[in-house]
Parts: sequence; structure tokens; C-alpha cells
Amino acid sequence: MYQNKKQLQFIWIFKPELSDVAKRVAEDHVKWMNETHTKEGEKALIVLNWSIGPEFKEGAETGNIALILTEIYENQAGIDNHFMLAQNNRSYFRDDLDEFAKNCEQRVTIHSSDVIQSI
Repeated sequence: MYQNKKQLQFIWIFKPELSDVAKRVAEDHVKWMNETHTKEGEKALIVLNWSIGPEFKEGAETGNIALILTEIYENQAGIDNHFMLAQNNRSYFRDDLDEFAKNCEQRVTIHSSDVIQSI
């Protein structure tokens, strides 16, 4: 389905008290993406997913929350365009994304990866 497309992914792990900020960041990001990203052509955004849920380690909840952003693009040109557009997007966000990230327990960032299997 998405095999040979390009994906970026961010995962933030944070204390529950940051949940409202996390949800606003996701909401504001979706608004920005809808207004700035194309859904057709070589730079096409194919998938944009935000998910949130409890973090688990060794089969048990840690008490932390995981916020996961997944974006899939037609090719690398879409990811490159995304980061170019992101340089001027601060006005879309009610909360400072950098400040949110600093307050997180952990963050995983994958700026570009190849989708190798998909159904």
C-alpha cells in the first residue's frame, strides 16, 4: 500500500500533566498541514496520523504518555518540502513545540525512512 514511500515519525514520552498541551500541538499541526501541504504530485502528503496512549515497559504501564506522529509522503521531495515549510510555521501553534519537547521524558525523531512493507 505505502511500500517505497517515505515516512517521518516523532515520538514524545511525557508525564500526564502535559496531555492537554500534546493534544493542542497535534490539533494545531493538523491545521497547519491542511493549509500548507499538497495531497497530489511528487510532494504529496499521503498519510498524517497522530496517536496518543500509555507508555509500556516490560509489559507494564509506566505512568507516562506517548504521543506519536506519523507522516507518509510520495517521496523525499515531500519530506524536504515539509521541513522547508516548517521553518515559518510558529504562528500556527498555541504552544511552543520546542518547550513541549524539552519537558518530555524522551523523544525519538526519524526525519526520513523508507517504507519497506505495508498492507
